[in-house]
Amino acid sequence: MKLTLTLFSILLFCIGILSFQQNSKNNPTVLSATVEDKYWLLLYRKSNVEYLYTGVPGEIEKSNLVKTFKVKTGVPGEKPTPLPKLLGREYWVITEKLDASENPETAPYFLTLNIPVTEEKPFGPTPYEECSGQCDWEIPGAFGLHGVNGDLSKLEDEGSSGCIRHSDEDITYLYNFLNPVDMEIRYYIEDI
Repeated sequence: MKLTLTLFSILLFCIGILSFQQNSKNNPTVLSATVEDKYWLLLYRKSNVEYLYTGVPGEIEKSNLVKTFKVKTGVPGEKPTPLPKLLGREYWVITEKLDASENPETAPYFLTLNIPVTEEKPFGPTPYEECSGQCDWEIPGAFGLHGVNGDLSKLEDEGSSGCIRHSDEDITYLYNFLNPVDMEIRYYIEDI
């Protein structure tokens, strides 16, 4: 009797393993759902809407929406947020996050994008032929995501010098949520 129970237990165990393996073949995400997931952002530049996703970077259908942000981007035709494809790239990358509380233009936080900049006017990537010739960014420094040191909805100026402006609440969320030191955070831009 004891031997029969032991054999029966082994048989049930083996059936369980075979069933698990079969389910894994039919549903390959069972073991790897979170292994490849990464956080990434997509900006619809003309619409001034930004999306934070988790999943396969650049592939909406293989990702889940985490949060949507209403933003203000650079001035079209003058000092736009640079499109990666116009510089031969697919996306930008967030490289660092900074406390910007001392800067009234970007407080409370600044997340830097790896957009190439120049040390002299036009303070952006050159050549950059989007603005009927070279665009004219007026302020030196990095391009990135930042706060407005106040209420985004009350800003009369719709644009920036190429950065993506967020409400202070939203940039605080991104600052606390994302960590560019531990992960690559891609930033895609569509001109829609």
